[in-house]
Amino acid sequence: MWKRFGVAAAIVAVGGALVWASLASSQGRGKLVEVEAAGRRTVVAKVKASGTINPKVKVEIQSKVMGEIISLPVQEGDRVAAGQVVAEIEKALYVAARDQAKAALDQATVNLERTRAEAANATLTFERMQRLHAEGVASQEQLDAARLARESALVAVRAQEETIRQARSALQRAVEDLERTTIRSPIDGVVIALNVEKGETAIVGTMNFAGSVLMTIGDLSAMVAEIDVAESEVVSLSVGQEATVRLDAMPEVALAGRVIEIGSSGMRQGDVVKFRVKVALDNPGKDVRPGMTARVEVTTAVAANVVAVPQQAVQTRWLGTQGREVEFREGDASQREVKVVYTVAAGKAVRREVTVGVHDELWVEVREGLPEGSEVIVGPYRVLRQLKEGDLVKVAKGTEKGASSRRGEGEEARAH
Repeated sequence: MWKRFGVAAAIVAVGGALVWASLASSQGRGKLVEVEAAGRRTVVAKVKASGTINPKVKVEIQSKVMGEIISLPVQEGDRVAAGQVVAEIEKALYVAARDQAKAALDQATVNLERTRAEAANATLTFERMQRLHAEGVASQEQLDAARLARESALVAVRAQEETIRQARSALQRAVEDLERTTIRSPIDGVVIALNVEKGETAIVGTMNFAGSVLMTIGDLSAMVAEIDVAESEVVSLSVGQEATVRLDAMPEVALAGRVIEIGSSGMRQGDVVKFRVKVALDNPGKDVRPGMTARVEVTTAVAANVVAVPQQAVQTRWLGTQGREVEFREGDASQREVKVVYTVAAGKAVRREVTVGVHDELWVEVREGLPEGSEVIVGPYRVLRQLKEGDLVKVAKGTEKGASSRRGEGEEARAH
């Protein structure tokens, strides 16, 4: 019996030793983290988007009359002056319409002369009948008949005058249609797109049918990059902000620009709403052409010489009424959302609420809540995103993170 008791005591002792060793080991391990000191730097916030280069002033030329294109004296790439003929439509039908309208006006003018003569004669007859009626020679019936004849003649004159106005308007329209068969450039510029050939038929647009665009003329002296910016970023844009434009055709060249227009209404592209933004190039140069792909960076804010930490160090947490970190619950008004960073003290993670400002791809300005030089936990992100105050942590030795590493984890953090 004493032998069995000894064996049991030995087993208990060994088990206790193993538990103690396990606890001691776990207290020494903690979560392996990397830290970096909050330092001063310049943080530049930018909005990035891609788009295409277009002339600031661009006009699509359409015909206002229908007909065969009989002359097309310009080619794509030709420089044209305002008022220069760029196309002509077949004129025969419009010449005939003008002549017909002119003949109708001439006929209406002759008819007016006749009705005026008839009105004058009716007026004389009525005046004579008035005298005869006063002398008792003409009856009241004769006088009334003369009055009615005069009034009818005067109405005929007014009707014919209206007919002349209509005929004159028809002639004016016919003349304008004939003039529209000669199409002129409204601006000085370059033919950047030619969509028709000689012999094709120009189609006039209606409310329900778009007419044919013969060509597009643009003023290449002023060029803009047209980009689509997501609604989450467009709120930080304003007219006048500086921008850098790079073209796929000339990736080594950085062109200076400035925001000149921000769309007032969004366009839905899939599940994202985007706004059209125009960036004018300060000095585009002769090699910049319409249709080129542009990548634009707009500087929206600059914070110089501020305390900043790597972007992934700043985490979003929800705190309950006791100030403890809790899981977010929809509709729970007792919770509040805060921005935090974690420092290390006595082998444990310490939460610090911070107020942040300008941020770029790598760095975030910390305006309040963190003294300069404080070491904050910056990774690994898989640990940082689940970290809570009081968690045991152990700082990895010699693991200060480089810019390239921070960029990778920063993008991972934004993805989550």
